[in-house]
Amino acid sequence: MKTWDVLVAGAGPAGSAAAGLLARGGHDVLVLEKEHFPRFRIGESLLPACMGVLDRLGVTPHADTYVYKNGAEFVCEDSGRAHSFAFAEALPGCPADHAWHVDRARFDAELLELAVEAGAEARHGETVQSVAFDADGVQVTSTSGVERARFFLDATGQTRLLARRNQSVEHFDEFGLSAAFTHYEDLGDAYEEVFGEKNDIRIMIRKDGWGWIIPLPHRRLSVGIVSRDKATEEVLEKGLLSGPLMTRLSRGARRTETRIAGNYSYANRSAYGARYATAGDATSFLDPVFSSGVTLALRGAEGVADALLDGFARGSEADPDLMVDHARSMESAYQAFAALIRRFYHTSFAESFFLRGLPDYELRRGVMSVLAGDVWRDDNPFQQMLLRGRSQRTAVRG
Repeated sequence: MKTWDVLVAGAGPAGSAAAGLLARGGHDVLVLEKEHFPRFRIGESLLPACMGVLDRLGVTPHADTYVYKNGAEFVCEDSGRAHSFAFAEALPGCPADHAWHVDRARFDAELLELAVEAGAEARHGETVQSVAFDADGVQVTSTSGVERARFFLDATGQTRLLARRNQSVEHFDEFGLSAAFTHYEDLGDAYEEVFGEKNDIRIMIRKDGWGWIIPLPHRRLSVGIVSRDKATEEVLEKGLLSGPLMTRLSRGARRTETRIAGNYSYANRSAYGARYATAGDATSFLDPVFSSGVTLALRGAEGVADALLDGFARGSEADPDLMVDHARSMESAYQAFAALIRRFYHTSFAESFFLRGLPDYELRRGVMSVLAGDVWRDDNPFQQMLLRGRSQRTAVRG
């Protein structure tokens, strides 16, 4: 039986990014994905902090998959207030001055294609059922057979393969609990009139949660709400789709089915160990209000790949502490976003910071750095203020 250097379970952004970087590093990588691509996924707005990873992977943005993202506009339809924030306003050293909205089905498929081009092998329609670790590696049983590898990467998203196996999932009940969302296609001229060239995501402030309106390629929209209670199609209809902005945007457009997602906001308390690591949603998922999910997944995958490349070079890939430094780095990022999300839900933060326009220039730059995902720095007073609040519970531990 062949022994792979790395077996990756899951071909979402985290799995494909890690596979691509490891294959580029000269290692034999096998990716097992339970679904066939392209397939639908939510989480369509990226942050500048992941642009460097996309560059390393060889991503070339194009109009069928990518829409330029200048920043975000926070909107309260009840009060009629709105204010925009541009990524270009962030502190010096921010990874980029813009990001992308993406068609996730195409985006994910393209990342996997790049991994295969780099030398990884990918198999669709194969679900990992169990993993068994021993002194020499890991034995992975899937729906089509058994494989061996020197290292196992769990990138199974919200399936959370190892977290369920290890009973190490901790849920956060103080963030959003569920979401209801839909897509619109064939939008009219209102699409260009509203979004223009900036294509800012619209974050809709609501009493019991928030909503999103994201422009997608070819005049399409992703629209949804996140609720601290049960999100339903009726809540979506009354809370966002019947509002003045969506009424204008959706006139004459075709709406797709409504989908419901739950099990939001959790962390895996055993995110790494001897011969294994997790990346993306298999590590943690926070409320998506600030679009951190895919960006943290890509950065996490990059960190795992770099630590593992170093481990292979030193012959220490079996070290249970191989991912300690990487996990600490990711913990700081998760904590920064968790602190921001916590204040969004439980204080007057949205009112004070996002709807009043932030007249303090330096404070505004600090806010934009966090919103850009530039949270691996120690010179942002706003981020330091966030972290001085109540203790965080998002630590990524082995």
